[in-house]
Amino acid sequence: MCVRVVPIRLDDEILSFVDLLVKLGIYSSRSEALRELIKAGIKSYENIAKIAKAIERLFELEKEEGDIPIKLNNALSQLLGERDRF
Repeated sequence: MCVRVVPIRLDDEILSFVDLLVKLGIYSSRSEALRELIKAGIKSYENIAKIAKAIERLFELEKEEGDIPIKLNNALSQLLGERDRF
């Protein structure tokens, strides 16, 4: 695994929070805290990345086929109807 140093600018509020995590002993350093917080943030967005890749693939299929690969007849009206149930 290649480790690189990346300069970053943080506002006082974020840095104070990171420092608090270090002070409480949750992390041993700012670097460790930021690294773990970034990992958690990335993990929380994994599904978005998967969806974006799937959408890109659908666009590729549409381009190859000359038509949309999946047709959802009346899907929008069904979705809107279901939304009103809650």
